[in-house]
Amino acid sequence: MSLPTPRTSIKTAQEVAAEIMGAHRSWYLVNGSSVGIHAVLGALVKPGEKVLVHRQCHKALLFGLVYSGAIPVYLEPVDDNLPEYAYGSVDLGKVKNLLEIHDIRMVMVTSPNYYGIALDIASLSSICRAHKVPLFVDEAHGTHFSFHEGFPLPALKQGADFVVQSMHKTLGGLYQSALVHSAGTYAQYEGKIARMLSMLQTTSPSALMIMSIDAALDEANREGRRRYKEMLEMLETLRPSLTTSNFKVITPPAEVLKKGNFVSFDKMKLIFMAVSEDYLNLMKLKVILSEQYGIEIELADENHMLLTLSLADAVDLEQTRENLIFFSETLERLVDRGFGLIEEPDDFKDPKELPEFFLTPRDAFYAEKKRLKLSDAVGEVSGNMVCIYPPGFPQIIPGEKIHEAVIHQIYHDYHLGFTIVGVHDEDNELYIDVIEEDLTS
Repeated sequence: MSLPTPRTSIKTAQEVAAEIMGAHRSWYLVNGSSVGIHAVLGALVKPGEKVLVHRQCHKALLFGLVYSGAIPVYLEPVDDNLPEYAYGSVDLGKVKNLLEIHDIRMVMVTSPNYYGIALDIASLSSICRAHKVPLFVDEAHGTHFSFHEGFPLPALKQGADFVVQSMHKTLGGLYQSALVHSAGTYAQYEGKIARMLSMLQTTSPSALMIMSIDAALDEANREGRRRYKEMLEMLETLRPSLTTSNFKVITPPAEVLKKGNFVSFDKMKLIFMAVSEDYLNLMKLKVILSEQYGIEIELADENHMLLTLSLADAVDLEQTRENLIFFSETLERLVDRGFGLIEEPDDFKDPKELPEFFLTPRDAFYAEKKRLKLSDAVGEVSGNMVCIYPPGFPQIIPGEKIHEAVIHQIYHDYHLGFTIVGVHDEDNELYIDVIEEDLTS
């Protein structure tokens, strides 16, 4: 059973997927969106060539840079003190400038982000077209956008050349199932993408996973427009009543969208912003909701809790409505009873130092390393990628000089209960692998 070069039923299924999603060619993926990212990156960018990649991208892209040998040129987010939920912002002027300075082979951005906020892909695509550079969009959280006009416009319809989507995040496919699409604007690379997928994916893909992609796409195509319409109408009336004295259900304001070059927001996401006069540990509240009430939410960060709704929640709208009200009331009661309170808030101010890079991720991966206490690693060059979940984009990239501010942020989030990936937790102390050679003197 070959997914990259299929015949008979698999070929037909992937052609149907392309037609549904508006692609020239689509491939089923059984190793998540990550393998789609690696395949497109490996097919389009040769070792030593440059790719413009957002600093707040998913870690899968950075691992792809290790694998491919491509050299990253990092696009920093908009420097405008945007809220946590508005990560992944893009300064279009910086994109133009970097494309003029560097010989870029591909531009890679994430849209929407975890919170459902979508970039102005149309404007970004126009810039890339003017410079004859392919635009690759990680749309892992926006697979459902094709099935109702109330959602942000899909990246393929805004001019993206390649798009990767997760089936399991919003459309009900099994974990690891995903899609990667080519718009056909760079069709000459489609054969190479297929060969890359042949190298990167198993030669014995799970039939269950493949069938789940097929079934989820079919259900969304047949039932999506009606169900999503009913769901969005219900949420429109319910949303204001979910706001309490301690949490406000927010829609990202227009000024935030404009500053970050975002254009729209996925209304299947419910962002509960803490507005209590007390400082709250939302990660602790998330654990209490799970362990004591059986309520599982998408994520909690320092100031927000996020709920993600799907097509399945539209099957019984009355039950979904009751579930959301129960969540809101339970969360309010917990805070009123003193759960999750932080007695001494952190008043550290991040000086917003620009990162300094001394090695590419690939060179850092292969370099000799030593292990230090994280608190002793200021000024060292990182040998590891460090991500704080949620939302999971890298705080430290391999080959980057480690600043005091990011160390403080990691310790701060660690003590709040966030998951820290890329450090070693030994006897309640954090350690990090750094480059053994002194590169910064």
